[in-house]
Amino acid sequence: MHPLEAPFRERLAALAPEDPLVLAVSGGGDSVALAHLVHRAGRRGVVAHLDHALRPDSAGDLAFVRALAERLGFPFYAERVEVGRIAKERGENLEALAREVRYAFLHRVAREVGAKAILTAHTLDDQAETLLLKLLQGTARGLAIREKEGLVVRPLLPFPREALRDYLGFLGEAWREDPTNQDPALDRNYLRLVVFPLLLERFPAAREALARFAQAREMEDAHLEKEARARLLPDPRFFVPAYRVAPLVEAPPALRRRALRQVLEGLFLRPEARHIALLEGALAGRAATLPEGHTARRKGGTLFLIPPAPRLPLPPGFRRPEPGDYLVMPYGRKRLVDFLAEKGVPKELKGLWPVRAEAKRVVEVYGLFPPGEGERLMGLALEEAQEALAQGEVPVGAVLVAGERLYRAHNRVEATKDPTAHAEMLLLRQAGKEARGGRVYVTLEPCLMCQHALTQAGVEVVYGAENLKEGALTRFGQRGKVLGGVREGECAKLLRDFFARLREGCRSG
Repeated sequence: MHPLEAPFRERLAALAPEDPLVLAVSGGGDSVALAHLVHRAGRRGVVAHLDHALRPDSAGDLAFVRALAERLGFPFYAERVEVGRIAKERGENLEALAREVRYAFLHRVAREVGAKAILTAHTLDDQAETLLLKLLQGTARGLAIREKEGLVVRPLLPFPREALRDYLGFLGEAWREDPTNQDPALDRNYLRLVVFPLLLERFPAAREALARFAQAREMEDAHLEKEARARLLPDPRFFVPAYRVAPLVEAPPALRRRALRQVLEGLFLRPEARHIALLEGALAGRAATLPEGHTARRKGGTLFLIPPAPRLPLPPGFRRPEPGDYLVMPYGRKRLVDFLAEKGVPKELKGLWPVRAEAKRVVEVYGLFPPGEGERLMGLALEEAQEALAQGEVPVGAVLVAGERLYRAHNRVEATKDPTAHAEMLLLRQAGKEARGGRVYVTLEPCLMCQHALTQAGVEVVYGAENLKEGALTRFGQRGKVLGGVREGECAKLLRDFFARLREGCRSG
């Protein structure tokens, strides 16, 4: 038995205990060694080979891998995709597209055979080269190659490339060499062929040290990614991707940029620094055009990511707005364009918003009219806020829906001389254990004290205006189920007017 086999078997059992295993085999030394190691470990593999059609002799690689799979007794799956042609037609990055196509193919094979893991042959050298390359390119995210990422497992990460070549020599097995790997004009090849030999001559443990650093950084990244995701508060009232602005603007810059990278990835766009800068500009009020025709625009407290019009299908029974469309409101007619403006719909969407109409009379505006239960309940919270105002309190009101019961409250800090007598806290005291599983509608984003109490009580939160000074969500990110911006304008105006009168009173005094 070769010394490599026992530690590999242990790692594989820990990382991918269930068969079958999809093996990504290109024909190169690393992937061929992976196939043999899996076979000699007594595991059941399925060999998958994607021909990217980037070299004239790529068909030879496919034939070699097919023969290898037959000798090992593994089922063989192959596919040919002209990645170079597709990348040119789409104007996309060749390397990124090749990776996307390869992993899509591997996942399709995994689904077909019912595999619980996809094994790739990334090594210690790949880890070190990737770290150094990303640092030199100025890429801050994803420095490490992760040993496990969804179905993808990389059991060879601790092993250097030369150990795998030694293993193949021990077995008397051959492999295919990609001639493009010897071209130092390519950045990764330059590092492998020129830079790393010099580094290893001076620092023999350079690869291991770089790998340790990358793994430590990846652990930190996992935490930061979670914190960044908490700054993304979706606004589901709109039928395009939309996020509340305040949690992003108030976040530390590093977290905000990470969150914006996640926004780009959600649109299937490359999270390049220039695209992140465009989104930061959109947060500041400067509309931006992103790749593939997406428009980023801030309207009020919401950041909209608007796809090109052809990608916005109409729900059944709806049409696009037309000139002369109107709504019938309790107080009379209102032009549809005016209604959409009041609701914070950006100009790019006013002509695209789905409506259902009888001739020119609009009877439904998708997601916005007739008013939903949320707007009605926020109206009750606004009534409570008005009551607080009449009593000299900061005008914040809230209602709690718990089962069949409805609880109402408003701030009573001044009346009770109790700094904890916020509307939300008073609701929880009223409802007691009945609050669990309920939903609170509050005119102002909860402070940290109230949000923590609501989270502990298992209560969802719907708020009107952001609390830029003390808001738990704005300052610390989303925790639990939250929706912001419902009747935002009315809630914010009530508070603005109150504090304006307060300041005026202070100046007069």
